[in-house]
Amino acid sequence: MTREVKETIRRYLLLRTASAFGISFIAATYVTYLISNGLNLFEVNLVNLAFFTTLFVCEIPTGAFADVFGRKLSFVISCLLFSVGMFIYGFVKSFWGFALAEIIAAIGATFASGAFQAWLIDRLRHQGYEGPLGGIFAKEQQIRSGMGIIAAIIGAFLADKNMSLPWFAGGCVMALAGCLAIIYMKEEAEFVRQKFSFADGIKSMTETVRVSTQYGLTNKAVRFVLITGVVQFFAVQAPNMQWQPFFGQFLPNKTSYGFLFASMAIAMMIGSAMAPWFLKKIKNEKIAISLSQIAIGAGIFLTVFFHQLIPALGIFLMHEVARGLFVPLKDVYLNDNIPSKERATLISFDSISHHIGGMSGLLISGAAAQYLSMPSAWMLSGLTLVLSALLLLRNGNKA
Repeated sequence: MTREVKETIRRYLLLRTASAFGISFIAATYVTYLISNGLNLFEVNLVNLAFFTTLFVCEIPTGAFADVFGRKLSFVISCLLFSVGMFIYGFVKSFWGFALAEIIAAIGATFASGAFQAWLIDRLRHQGYEGPLGGIFAKEQQIRSGMGIIAAIIGAFLADKNMSLPWFAGGCVMALAGCLAIIYMKEEAEFVRQKFSFADGIKSMTETVRVSTQYGLTNKAVRFVLITGVVQFFAVQAPNMQWQPFFGQFLPNKTSYGFLFASMAIAMMIGSAMAPWFLKKIKNEKIAISLSQIAIGAGIFLTVFFHQLIPALGIFLMHEVARGLFVPLKDVYLNDNIPSKERATLISFDSISHHIGGMSGLLISGAAAQYLSMPSAWMLSGLTLVLSALLLLRNGNKA
């Protein structure tokens, strides 16, 4: 590995550290902040729906921007838009102000989607590196998890002083990340500017949907993974958006949210690390995925039956372990059951299907929590996940 290659990897990880740190300041108090400004549970979900919808709409044009004007510029814009969105969040106190901030941040997210890793890969290939990338991405994931935990704890501590401070701190760090990207990201002969064509982007997405739908209808394994993913992203929106108000009844201050978030992140990391061992024990990928889904759903369903912190948190963290377990199991099963020719298309559609499940989950779980009760929303989500997993067990056999 040459000095240039090592320098590129270091710069990539530095920028990932800064961006992951900035974004995570608000992770432990996001929903609490919205509620403190007068939003109800349904309105909180609608604000987040603006983010999901913008992701879905802007993925093509911002991806085309990166191909035409460069991955460096795309990443710099991403950091700056995130910074603007976080500052707006800290200043405004209304539903529409929050929705505007979400839209700006979501556009920022799509500017970085794929572009940052594409910059790294193109740069390394240009520098003659032909080695594996898995170790780099694994280290990146460790950094994102670690920075997320630290920033969430600091952000929760700041929220005890002033609820807007985590947003301002995150906005400053994201602006700093953008400045560092201007200085440290080099983009030279390895980048070949492509011709912009919005029509080609729409055509590509249409083809992705067509091929994926065809495989979903004819390949049981693909259908199993896609439906499982949609249902899970539908079901987890209730705990994703409501864990703060639910556990807030047990916690003495907002700093406690940071440590609770840290425990959730660690639980997911444990689940992810357990995946190879779990698959070896079960010896059947489809059954392993279904069991993890059932565990996630059962955890969501049962948590709201407990009215003391320790048992409620224990069940909730078990559900987080299962969520960490699910992702590598699903990735292994999907890649084992699709031909390499269609791999990128089907993985892309898998991501799109998550947006669809998430958007519908936000609407329904938010309405259920507001107009029925929060426990009702969690029980509905958990039951949906458990029943769907049991039903899907008869599908998805390897072809």
